[in-house]
Amino acid sequence: MKHVHTTTENGVTRITLNNPEKRNALGIEMFDAIDGAMDTIDANVKCVLLLGEGSVFCSGFDMNACAEDVSILQIYIKRLSTLIRTLRRLHCPVVVAAHGAAIAGGCAMLTGCDFVVGSVEGKYGYPVHRIGISPAVTIPTLFQKLGQGRARALVMSGEILNGSNAFSSGLLTHLENDEQVAHRSLEIAESLAEKPPVALQATKRWLNELDGSLDDERFDLPSDDSSDSIGEETLNMLIQLWKK
Repeated sequence: MKHVHTTTENGVTRITLNNPEKRNALGIEMFDAIDGAMDTIDANVKCVLLLGEGSVFCSGFDMNACAEDVSILQIYIKRLSTLIRTLRRLHCPVVVAAHGAAIAGGCAMLTGCDFVVGSVEGKYGYPVHRIGISPAVTIPTLFQKLGQGRARALVMSGEILNGSNAFSSGLLTHLENDEQVAHRSLEIAESLAEKPPVALQATKRWLNELDGSLDDERFDLPSDDSSDSIGEETLNMLIQLWKK
């Protein structure tokens, strides 16, 4: 199965997560496929549009793959950190159609994007403490979107926000009914692709320069600490989850 579909038209590269049976969960093959798609983005691309097949954009990490080796979670966290900063540092704007739900790692992906279109009926957040995982990997870009106060409350509480609350908090930049999310996202992407690319790319470049998005240490430290914290507590909580 091809985990990601990629097409380019009118300067917009569409990257579609394509594992709906697993709710587009982030496993090694999915990370590899997304990274491969990112590698194809060249200077001719004026906007990137992320989408997901099926009922949700992304349900987070593929936890079933960790049943026999919990250390895979450490790989997931490092790969997610790399993906977030790759999205943030692309030369062109990134739009994401976050229909249905974007949970945990899926929600973290949203924070690396410039425009986030979500759904009124959607679910967004980081309910990962209950399985012994820290969501700290998302903090650098979540701070940028929500501000430190709201970001602190969201990652520490594990609260799941509905679309309206996610929009009012700043996590989503646009809010639509679920069936309109993909259409609206494409409209935004095509509109961005029509703008003079030099000026738009310079704007993004300076936003990244001034908000710390180019500082690897800001990403590496929370990623490394989250990865290092995976251990007996996580394993015990996962065992209890898998028994249910």
